[in-house]
Amino acid sequence: MTNKLYQGSPESPPQHYEALNELKKYYNHSQIVELSFVSGFFNFWNRFTDVLEIDIEQGSLMESFSKSTKIDPKQFEEYMRDGWWKEK
Repeated sequence: MTNKLYQGSPESPPQHYEALNELKKYYNHSQIVELSFVSGFFNFWNRFTDVLEIDIEQGSLMESFSKSTKIDPKQFEEYMRDGWWKEK
């Protein structure tokens, strides 16, 4: 999802039906919205910290983050499939 390139303009919006159709095979609408939001947030955050030259990878603070980034892919998949929401 994050690897696709955004190419478009107001006169010619991007067409990414293939990526969306692939996501729909595995996730429901709510999950796709959440995935999009999280991906978009981290894309924003990286650009934001780069522009302001904020080094988030220095000192002992980064050690705190590195411990929290180890995610079992199977557990994440189960979490995203189950979620806290229930579509009605």
